[in-house]
Amino acid sequence: MKHLILFLLMGTAVSAYAQKADQPVTVPAPVTKSFQQQYPKATGVKWKMKDNQYKAEFEKHDVWYDATGKVVKQKEDIKEADLPATVKQAVQQQFAGYKIHDADKHTEGSAVTYKLELKNDTEKRDVTLSADGKVQKNELDKGKKDGKKKQ
Repeated sequence: MKHLILFLLMGTAVSAYAQKADQPVTVPAPVTKSFQQQYPKATGVKWKMKDNQYKAEFEKHDVWYDATGKVVKQKEDIKEADLPATVKQAVQQQFAGYKIHDADKHTEGSAVTYKLELKNDTEKRDVTLSADGKVQKNELDKGKKDGKKKQ
């Protein structure tokens, strides 16, 4: 009997979570207008809402808006070739032996940062640099590397 009750409670919890996650987001007109003006050719847009911000996910972009349609922050997946020379130099000088595996450009207000996933033969690092190449965050990723759990 205990197993049946536990099973029913787990099923109810999963069902409630799934319903919440699948709820469509009603995007206010000012947000939609701002988005369409900024990205008129965007396709496959998925909207989410968190902390009173509307997040548009599409192609290689994530853009957060407030309810008035003002852009709060942006994230764009970029190629290594599109990184500023100052950021590339900082990686070469401060992270010798690492290769850039993934790069994102983040813009919040007038501040631009670059979040990089760096890898070498034995480890992976998550590094955030300012546009002028100063390291703002440098963390060793203790999780997985190339799909394998580190020992």
